[in-house]
Amino acid sequence: MTESAGRRFAWQVFGLVVLLLVGTMVASLLGARASGRAGDPVEQTGGEVVVVGAPGLSWSDVSEHGTPTLWSLVGDGASAGLIVRGAHELTCPADGWLTLSAGQRAAADDDGVQDCAEVPEVVTGEASTPARIGDVEATIPEWNSWVEAAARRPLDAELGSLGSAVEADGRCIRAGGALAALGAAGTEGEVSQYAESELTAYQPGVCHVTLLDAGVIADPAEAGTLDARLDVLLDRLPDDATLVVAGLADRDGRAGARAVVVWREGMEPGVLHSPTTRQDGLVQTTDLTATVLTLAGVPVPEAVSGLPVSVQADDGTASDRVGSRQDLTAGINGAKALAIPVLGIGCLLALVALGALALTGRRTGVRVLGLAAMAFPSASFLAGLFPWWRGSPQWLTLTVVLVVLVAAHVAVAVAGPWRHHPVGPPAIVAALTVVVVGVDVILGSRLALISILGAQPITAGRFYGMGNVGYGVFAVSGLLLAGLLAVLVRSRRGTRRVEAVLVVGVLGLLLVLVDGAGSWGADFGGVPALVVALGVLGLAAAEIRLTPVRALLIGAGALVVAALLMFVDWLRPADSRTHLGNFLQSVIDGGAIDIVLRKLDQSLGILVRYPVSWVAALVLVVVVWAVLAPSSRPGRAIAPLWQIPLLHSTILAVLTCLVIGWALNDSGIAVVGIGLAVAIAAAITVGASVSRRT
Repeated sequence: MTESAGRRFAWQVFGLVVLLLVGTMVASLLGARASGRAGDPVEQTGGEVVVVGAPGLSWSDVSEHGTPTLWSLVGDGASAGLIVRGAHELTCPADGWLTLSAGQRAAADDDGVQDCAEVPEVVTGEASTPARIGDVEATIPEWNSWVEAAARRPLDAELGSLGSAVEADGRCIRAGGALAALGAAGTEGEVSQYAESELTAYQPGVCHVTLLDAGVIADPAEAGTLDARLDVLLDRLPDDATLVVAGLADRDGRAGARAVVVWREGMEPGVLHSPTTRQDGLVQTTDLTATVLTLAGVPVPEAVSGLPVSVQADDGTASDRVGSRQDLTAGINGAKALAIPVLGIGCLLALVALGALALTGRRTGVRVLGLAAMAFPSASFLAGLFPWWRGSPQWLTLTVVLVVLVAAHVAVAVAGPWRHHPVGPPAIVAALTVVVVGVDVILGSRLALISILGAQPITAGRFYGMGNVGYGVFAVSGLLLAGLLAVLVRSRRGTRRVEAVLVVGVLGLLLVLVDGAGSWGADFGGVPALVVALGVLGLAAAEIRLTPVRALLIGAGALVVAALLMFVDWLRPADSRTHLGNFLQSVIDGGAIDIVLRKLDQSLGILVRYPVSWVAALVLVVVVWAVLAPSSRPGRAIAPLWQIPLLHSTILAVLTCLVIGWALNDSGIAVVGIGLAVAIAAAITVGASVSRRT
């Protein structure tokens, strides 16, 4: 490929990426303006609120003939997948009820040992008022130890927030069953009205809020039993009552998304939307706490981290809604279950193939393998467009989809005359990755929910925006794209510096907006890392030496950009802010230090809890050594790469981004791990081409 053809190719790729990202941004803003609010918020009706907790209830249990009552509730009410995450990754039934009680992730243990079969003791006392219904007062002996354990955890859940808020407002809350007592208890572990008869304990007109334990649901047969009991309960509900049926915990020792339905006579049917997840059809247990209080007309205390859900109208049938919920939760659960096996086996096979190809001197094969590794993250997001979770076995269906998508990426990368230039194919794959991940983030991160490299919403870390793994893929691919296109635009040292700086600047601006804008990526720690890395790359493109003073100015500029994005998000209404605006509010309130320390504790804790994460740290050290010490043994091994102008500075920018991104994110080692994988794959691709040419 001639120099003029290379420049033309670079501008074409640059233009397409800019057009697609900017076009999606505009469409997103216009769509948000046209659609307005996510739906009609739940409001007080003056009637009772009855919560039926059925830990383990999943959408796979719901069918027209097996659970006809639930099926009709979905048809006439609003429903969603439920993220039940408590204080631990696996949420036991008691943990789920305590999380509902606190409106914050909680757990029924004080030493980290979980026993999901254990039902905490409830000690009954004197008869409650009115005594005619047979209720008694009750206390929970283990309550104080749970409160102390919650105080030691970073989230500092306030157990009893639901029950104490209802009673502080002059209303009553009633529990049926030992597990329901955990949800109804006040801050001292006391339950003023308690019945041991669980789901059959419901009596109309007794309390404003009633919590009923329906028992653990372990299979569709038990869901059918629950369904029959719900049918009896519906006949006893007052006309203005609101019923909430929620699968509050995991089952079979596996974390997963469960089922929740909200129903009231005459309500507009549809899908539940949560401001905390910013996703249609996906809410958290903590949102149910705020929703129950709102339905009861009780102010939501600050200790509750969730927000009341809204109902997005849906004209579909019950079959359509159940199918949609089953698809979403099956995709989420499948991505969680398959992430480690698919990635682990894939990495092992790639390393074996790389070794075999390198030993036999097959540089073309090495180049193709590098492109395939670069393309894998993009393919893992695009896989969500194909319902692989419906296949059996899921792992085989997903593997086939991924192989086809990776092959398609590689085919595009080597399809044109740009394949003859060392940076042409990797630039294509980097561009595809930036567009795929960027467009998904701008449009609401729906693909990230069901990608093995996505948000992993079951852990309740991210539901929208730019997660740490996605950031590592997006930021590194974006920096590589900017650097490689600048290589082609500039062609020779000392020429076309303005064009190279323009490419880096425009692409960099788009990367920062996608990652950091509250409406899209809402990334807390990624923006400063990106801005500093782009500053390093921009100076190199302009052939300006990086000095300590310039480095300080770049750092100051990164802080200003991050602060500006936080300020813009903070200007929005409190219930519409992301954690960017909330962090600025915490700075104003004086709580920012606690947040920073909590994130630092989580980041360091990962290195302790997951020793395999040290592999990424070790690889990072070796790569930094190789890049900064050209005369070292690893430095000499990668020396041929520096024949490509600007490539050394591009790799320095990538490493800068990874190091700062690790420091500023609570799970930053994930940024390092996936980012290094993308960068090393690109280096292998370019290295194979350079060696072949020389």
